[in-house]
Amino acid sequence: MFRKIAGLSLMVGALILVGSSKAQDEKKKPTTVIGEVKGQKNTPDGKNTFIEVLAPGEEKAKSYHVMYDPKLKGPTPAILEKVRAAKVGERVEMECIQTNHGPAIMTFKVLKKVGDSKEKS
Repeated sequence: MFRKIAGLSLMVGALILVGSSKAQDEKKKPTTVIGEVKGQKNTPDGKNTFIEVLAPGEEKAKSYHVMYDPKLKGPTPAILEKVRAAKVGERVEMECIQTNHGPAIMTFKVLKKVGDSKEKS
């Protein structure tokens, strides 16, 4: 009887570990977000920028920040420049990854408007 309980406990423990590792892998998987810029503000130290984007089907805009680069000890400069140049009302496409500090932008571009001959990337 004790063997059955111990074996069952081990199986349940293994399933929990497998499930939690899959959840961790899902957090590390990049997602593409397309939406309209609703606002942006610099972080209190001025080194990064939060941008709020409303994607289709969402009720409220979500806040994103530029991915931290450990080699530079700060956000990726090229992406930060593009995020800061984006204006409220523009449609953007970005690739994000979930971090402990919230979703971080890995790639960013402003989409051209219909009828507009220029595309910012």
